[in-house]
Amino acid sequence: MIYHSGIFYPEDEKELREMAEVKEKGDEHKAFILPHMRLCYVAHLYRKAFSSIRNGKRIVAILPLHRETLEKDRGKIIFASREREEETVLGRVKIDSVAPDDATPYEAEEYSLELLYPFVAANTPSSHLCPVFTRLENSADVRKFTEFLRSLDDGNTIFIVSSNMTGKLPEEKVAPERDKALRILESGENAMDMWQRGHIGICALPAITALSRLGSGKWHLEGVSEKETGAGHAALYMD
Repeated sequence: MIYHSGIFYPEDEKELREMAEVKEKGDEHKAFILPHMRLCYVAHLYRKAFSSIRNGKRIVAILPLHRETLEKDRGKIIFASREREEETVLGRVKIDSVAPDDATPYEAEEYSLELLYPFVAANTPSSHLCPVFTRLENSADVRKFTEFLRSLDDGNTIFIVSSNMTGKLPEEKVAPERDKALRILESGENAMDMWQRGHIGICALPAITALSRLGSGKWHLEGVSEKETGAGHAALYMD
């Protein structure tokens, strides 16, 4: 189902294609962090990431839940979208399921998945997109999620974490807090303790920590949002 077209990204095919289509291919990378906000401010970061993703690669999208899980899902930390094809204005997106617990109840509220649809449809139409919604709260969750990601790391899989560098902040605090978060990610520092104490606000830090264990552990900055709207946004890659 398409829930957020016309809100977080344009419905017009020409406008959306111009926003999503990659003109030149770049170097391949193993994993990416991409922000979630209106695409008009961050489309250049998504294009940069997708310039590094080859058509046909499996794309695992790691999407943090911003609300409590349903009562029936208490104690679970991984929810996967069901297998299907999504019809978008730029073409079909093939969705694969990689875990048993169903993410369907959460998809209408979490728009981060749909931000990927235009870029997959325009640039990697033969790829299978595997959305994984997560709610990770502590180091034990990170360990479980690391093992789950390792089971998917087959040499033909690219990982994308949807994450903002900060939560909602007063305007004057956004850039300093964003840049502090970027320094931590680029250093490869284990920041779980800082995150649990509320000293940094990277919204998917536990998922990023788990994914970092599959690669070098150090993230490299791709760029920042063209406009900050109450939070800090940036894109990074890891090999």
